[in-house]
Amino acid sequence: MNGACYQFHLMLKKFAPECEARITKEKNHIVTYFKGKYFDITGIVEGHFEPLNNYEIDMASKWSFAKNKALQIGECPACGEPIMV
Repeated sequence: MNGACYQFHLMLKKFAPECEARITKEKNHIVTYFKGKYFDITGIVEGHFEPLNNYEIDMASKWSFAKNKALQIGECPACGEPIMV
């Protein structure tokens, strides 16, 4: 979510090297293909996704999470600001 979908795929790939990155036809979201199913941060997803080419891998690796290496782990209960690590 918020640009970290490719980074999420790379994390999953460390645990399951056989998984594959796939991209939406709109070229705006990466999912992981593993054992016949597609996954993203929300769980199993439905749809049609294509394998990434080198240009798309380069594009996805530059999405926002890769720029700031921040991950929101929650919100402050007092003010609602995101808690980032």
